[in-house]
Amino acid sequence: MRRREFLYLTSGVVLSSGFLSACSQELTRQEIVTKARLENIGLQLSTVTSLMLKDFEGTLARAAEIGYSQVEFSAMGFLGRPANYVQQLLTENNLSAPVGRISPVLPEGTMQLSRDEIFKVFRERGKPEFLLENVRNAIADAEHLNQKYLNLPGMMAEHFSTLDQVKRNIELLNQAGDLCSEHGILFGYHNHNWEFAPIDGVVPYDLMLEQTDPGKVGFQLDSYWIVKGGGSFDDYLTRFAGRFPSCHLKDIDNNGDFADVGDGEIDFPAFTRKAIAQGTKHFFVERDNPPTPEQSIERSYAYLNQMTF
Repeated sequence: MRRREFLYLTSGVVLSSGFLSACSQELTRQEIVTKARLENIGLQLSTVTSLMLKDFEGTLARAAEIGYSQVEFSAMGFLGRPANYVQQLLTENNLSAPVGRISPVLPEGTMQLSRDEIFKVFRERGKPEFLLENVRNAIADAEHLNQKYLNLPGMMAEHFSTLDQVKRNIELLNQAGDLCSEHGILFGYHNHNWEFAPIDGVVPYDLMLEQTDPGKVGFQLDSYWIVKGGGSFDDYLTRFAGRFPSCHLKDIDNNGDFADVGDGEIDFPAFTRKAIAQGTKHFFVERDNPPTPEQSIERSYAYLNQMTF
């Protein structure tokens, strides 16, 4: 039995006895809490990159078969396929991709390189100096898929070494927000753990949230990385309510490593409840480099599909 399943079963016993007690005390209906379930569970396709590289079409079909109703493409984009073809595939599989991902503009022939070489090119072309070019390129695909959100997967840790770097990053985020806003799209930033490491007593992530335009720049909160960075999702979802239209559901084990959703330490009912209350509309399962990608997305979906909050 999975750890989270055990916790749910035991908590269910407490709830049942509590309900009987409530009845005996003639509590009012307002005191009985109805649990909700997560609808439209999404999948961040970076979780299955190895499968996408081998069988793009089959992997999308498998995600739908498992039960996912939404997908979010990774920073690798559509792997060379045109947006109209991708939209056709999504429609055929009853999938939607409401949240876009900004991919680097790649030199011709990049996708014919080895996987390691492809990632090197992605890393180089994903540097801050290429951000606005990458955003302009991504807007066309986002419009084709009718996406209202377009997220940057992040900036690497070396760009968070000084406060001057962070302030320059913030300028770029606001400029990207301006570009997207012209097309009715909300630009967003996806966190990792390094944005939570203080620089001269200042937490970069706080500064980013405080100094970006809320009407043009949103944030995609990643549950694993905020915990890894020593932050509190409850704190950020409270202090900056309304800034997180989408979230990544990613678990962390007691060693600080990645885990399938429901197998680790994160309280996903609490996370989901708080996120929805502050305005999150889209949730995507993610696990970085899972040893068995298909099994990972199956297990994570199964947990979330039975989770109440």
